[in-house]
Amino acid sequence: MTKSALLRGVAPVVFGVALLSTPAMAQVETTAEQPGTGPIEGQLEQSSSDGEPATSGGSTDIVITGSRLRAPNLDSASPITVLSPAEIRQTGTTRVEDLINSLPQAFASQNSGYSNASSGTATINLRGLGSERNLVLVNGRRLMPGDPTSSAADINTIPGALVKRVDVLTGGASSVYGADAVTGVVNFVMDTDFEGFRIDGQYSFYNHDNRAGSDVKRALNARGFGAPDGQVADGGTIDATIAFGTSFDDGRGHITAYAGYRNINAVTQDRRDYSACALGPSTAAQRAAGLGKYNCGGSATSANGTFFTNDATLQLGPGGTFIPGSTPFNFAPTNYFQRPDERYTAGFFANYEISDAIKPYAEFMFMDDRTVAQIAPSGNFGNTFSINCGNPLLSAAQSAVVCAPGNLLTNADGSVVAGDPAAVFIDPISGASYNRGFLQILRRNVEGGPRRDDLQHTSYRFVAGVRGDLGSAWNYDAFYQYGRTNFAETYFNDFSVSRLTNALDVITGPDGTPICRSAQPGGTDANCVPYNIFGGGVSQEALNYLQVPGFQRGINGETVVNASISGTLGEYGVQSPWAEEGLGVVLGGEYRRETLDFFADATFQTGDLAGQGAATLPVAGSFDVKEVFTEVRLPIVNQNFIHDLTITGGYRYSSYNNSAGGSFDTDTYKIEGEFAPIRDIRFRGGYNRAVRAPTLQDLFAPNRVALNGSQDPCAGFAITAADTGCLAQGLTVGQTVAENPSNQYNGLIGGNANLAPEIADTYTVGVVLQPSFLRGFALSVDYFDITLKGAITGIGQDTIVGICTDTSDPFYCGLVNRDQFGSLWRSNNGYVVDTTQNIGGLSTKGIDVNASYTVGLGEAGSVGLSFVGTYLDELITDPGVSDAYDCAGLYGNICGTPNPKWRHQARASYTAPNGLGLSLRWRYFDSVALDTAVGGSNTPADSRLAAQNYFDLAFTAKVGDNFNFRLGANNLLDRQPPITSSANCPAGPCNGNTWVGVYDAIGRYIYTGITLDF
Repeated sequence: MTKSALLRGVAPVVFGVALLSTPAMAQVETTAEQPGTGPIEGQLEQSSSDGEPATSGGSTDIVITGSRLRAPNLDSASPITVLSPAEIRQTGTTRVEDLINSLPQAFASQNSGYSNASSGTATINLRGLGSERNLVLVNGRRLMPGDPTSSAADINTIPGALVKRVDVLTGGASSVYGADAVTGVVNFVMDTDFEGFRIDGQYSFYNHDNRAGSDVKRALNARGFGAPDGQVADGGTIDATIAFGTSFDDGRGHITAYAGYRNINAVTQDRRDYSACALGPSTAAQRAAGLGKYNCGGSATSANGTFFTNDATLQLGPGGTFIPGSTPFNFAPTNYFQRPDERYTAGFFANYEISDAIKPYAEFMFMDDRTVAQIAPSGNFGNTFSINCGNPLLSAAQSAVVCAPGNLLTNADGSVVAGDPAAVFIDPISGASYNRGFLQILRRNVEGGPRRDDLQHTSYRFVAGVRGDLGSAWNYDAFYQYGRTNFAETYFNDFSVSRLTNALDVITGPDGTPICRSAQPGGTDANCVPYNIFGGGVSQEALNYLQVPGFQRGINGETVVNASISGTLGEYGVQSPWAEEGLGVVLGGEYRRETLDFFADATFQTGDLAGQGAATLPVAGSFDVKEVFTEVRLPIVNQNFIHDLTITGGYRYSSYNNSAGGSFDTDTYKIEGEFAPIRDIRFRGGYNRAVRAPTLQDLFAPNRVALNGSQDPCAGFAITAADTGCLAQGLTVGQTVAENPSNQYNGLIGGNANLAPEIADTYTVGVVLQPSFLRGFALSVDYFDITLKGAITGIGQDTIVGICTDTSDPFYCGLVNRDQFGSLWRSNNGYVVDTTQNIGGLSTKGIDVNASYTVGLGEAGSVGLSFVGTYLDELITDPGVSDAYDCAGLYGNICGTPNPKWRHQARASYTAPNGLGLSLRWRYFDSVALDTAVGGSNTPADSRLAAQNYFDLAFTAKVGDNFNFRLGANNLLDRQPPITSSANCPAGPCNGNTWVGVYDAIGRYIYTGITLDF
C-alpha cells in the first residue's frame, strides 16, 4: 500500500478522534442506557415486538416475540436474547449478519466472507442446524426467502439504522409463526415511532499487521511466493442512512421513512500473509527437511498444465516436452476475502388511528444489493479426455508420448483397454481417418483472469393491515403481506467446455497453419480459434472464443394473509380466583403461498461452463398452506400467595398443497409454564412441537450430476480379489482407478416431490433472577434440547460409497455408478446416487447464560454490563444409516464450521455526565479439535484450533441534542485468525485458510461515524 493510500484510509479515524476531543456542548441525562445485549427481562424499554408504535391508543399491553398474546411486560416463557441499538452503535455494524453472528447462539452461514459457493446473501443459522430451520421476522411477520437456492431470508434487507431491537428466541415456535421455526426465531423490531430527521453516516476499514508465524513464512518461501509484509489497510466501507419520522393529524397518524446506501470494497487474499497461498499439510519428509506444519499446495489445474495419460501424470517441460509430475497452482491470491458490495435500501412504516377499533397500518421495504464473488481463473478442469494424433500444436516429443500404442483410445467413449486395437476416427469434412490418444488435461486459464460471479438481489416487501380494540376485552389484527426477491446472476471469465473441445481438436490448415477441425470450410464452428497450451502461447483471440458468460435469473414470491383475534376473558370473570388477570386467548387463521421461478441459460443448463462442476437446471414450483391457530394463557396465581404461576399453550393446524399435486398436513403445538414464588425469581419451562416443511428446491430441484463427495476408497491402488466392496461396484482385479487431485467426486443430487416435513421436539427449562435489591439487574440461565427427525437431506455420498466398500451391501453398492474409466469424477457417467429424502436427524443440547445490569450513578454518569454465553453440550448428526456422531467441540470436513463447547461475549460500558462514553467488549471462542474422532481426516497440522479472545473498544460522544459521534475498533489487538490447511477447509465457509464468519478473518476493524438528529 502506498503512503498516500494509507493516509486516505486513516484520515476518517483522525477526524473522528478530533471530533471526540471537542468539549460537549451541553450536559446530558445520565440515567441508565438500554443494555446492548442480554435477556429480554432486562430491557428498560417495554416496546411491542409486532412493531405497534408506543403512541398507539388503547391498551398499553405489548406482544412478546414467541407469542401473539398481549402481556403487560416483557416477561417471557421462552428464552429471548435482545440486541439493542446501543449494540449496533458500539460495534460499528454495517452488516446485520455480523451483529447476529457475534451471539453464541448463532453459527456462521452465508456472509460477506464467502467467495466460492457464495449466494450473495446474508443468512442466519441458529444452533448450527442450518439456516432453513430458523425463522426471520420483521415486526413479528415473516421475511421472504432471499434467493432461489434457499428458503432462508436475506438479512441484507434489514436497515440497521432503523432497528429498535433484535429478539433472538430459542426453541421451536411453529405453533405461533408456522413452519421453519425449529431452532428459534430472529425478530427485527423496527423503530416505527421514530420522530424527527436523522442522518447517519459511517466509514470503516480493516487494518492488519502481517506477521504470520514461521510455519506460514517457510511455506511461502519454499515456493517463492511473494507475500505482504507489515501494515495494510483495506476493505473500506461507506454506510449512510437518512430517516425521518413525524406524527400528523394531532398524533392520530405517524410515518417513518428511510433511505440507505452502503458500499463495501473488496479484500483479496494476497493482502494477508496467512492467506497468500493455499496451505496444505506438510508431509513427514517435508517436516524433516525443516518446512514446518504447512506447504503451499494448490490445485492440479495449474498454469503450465497437468496431463494425465493412461499410465502417467505429466506436466510441460522445456523445449516442447512432457516431464513427470505436477506443479500445484496457487489459487488463493485473487480470491476475495471480503466481497465488494453495493446496497440501496428504502422504505416506510405508517399507521393511522381512525378510532380505537380501526387502526390501519402499512410497511414497505426495498433492497437492491449487488456483489461480486471472485475466485481463481477458470480453465480445463479435466473436461477433455483425448487429443487427436497429428495435432500440430503438439511437438514431436509430446506426440510420441500421447500417441504411443498403449495410450491410444480403443473406444469412442474415451477409454483405453489393453490389448484392444486402436479406435479409428473419421474427419467429417475431409473423410480422413485418424487416431486419438488419451490425454486428460488440467490447465489453468492464467491468461484470462479470475472468474467473477456478479450476483444481484432486488427485493420488495409490502404489508397492509388493520388492528384495533373491540371493547376492553378483545382486539384484532389482520394483514396482507407480499414479498418478492428478483435474482440476477452473470458469470464472467469461465470457459465453454464445447468450445474448449473444439479448440484442442486442431489440424493443419490449407495454408499450413493450425486451425480447428470445426473451422474447416463446411465445419460446425467457423469462429473456433486453436488453444495452444503446449508451448506456443495462448492468443487473445483464443481467449475471446473460449470465455463465455453465463446467465441465471430467478424470482421468489411470498404471499401471506393473516387474521387473528385475541381477548382477555377476565373481563367476563373467566379467571382463577388467585389471579389478577383472566384467561388470555388468541384465535386466528393464515394463508401463505410461496412460488419459485428459476431460469438458467443454455451454458448453465448443459453444464458447458467448465468451472461450475455441474449443470444448473431450471426450477419452477409453488405451494400454499392454509392454517388455523390458537394460543391460550392461564394465570393460575398472580400477585397472591405466590407472585406468579402461569401456563401457556398453543396449537396450529396446517394443510399444504404443492404444484406437483402433493399434499400433507402438520400439527404443531406448545405448552409452557412460568412459576415465580416471589418477584425476584422466576422459573420457566416449555415444550414445542415444530416442523420444517420441504422447500421449493427440496421438492422440485431436477436431478443432476454435480460435485457432491470428497473421497473414493477404491481409487489410487490396484484392485485385488480381497477388495470385495470395490468389485461389487463393477471394478475388476488389477484395475487402478485414478484419484481426483482435488478430492471432488460426482453425485446424482436433486429434489423429491414426495418429501414429508421434518418434525422437531424442543425443550427449554430455565430460571430468571431479577433481585429487587439490585435494580436494573437481570440474569437468566436456560437449558435447551432440540431434536429433529426425518431430516430432509441425502444419505451422504461419502457414507454411501464407504458402506458399500466396507460391506458390499447390494443396496448401497447399487447407488454407485462408475464411468468407463472406473472413476466417479472423470465424466458425468460416474456418480453416486444421493438424492434428497427424509432420513436420520439432528439434535443439540446446551445451556445459555444471559445477564445485564444497568445503573445510573447520578452526577457520576451511568454503567452498563452485559453477558451472553452458551455451553454446547451436544451437536449430533444421525445419518440414519450409520452411527450418529457428535460435533460439539469439533470442526472439519465432517463437522463443518468450528463448534466450540463454550462461547461468550461480555461488555462493560460507561457514560459520563458530559455525554462521553466508553465501552469494552470481550468475545471468547473455546478451542476446537479436528473431527478425526468422528471419521474426519487425521491431519496433525490441523489437530486443534486454539481458543480465541477478541477485545473491541468503542468511544461515543453526545454533543448537545443533535450530534452523536462514535469511534471504535473491533479485534483491537489485531489477533490473527486460527489457520487450517486445505485438507480440512471446505470451500465456502472456509476461505483463505480460515473460517470466515466464525473468526475475525481480516484483522482489526476500525470505524468512525456520526448521527445527526433534528
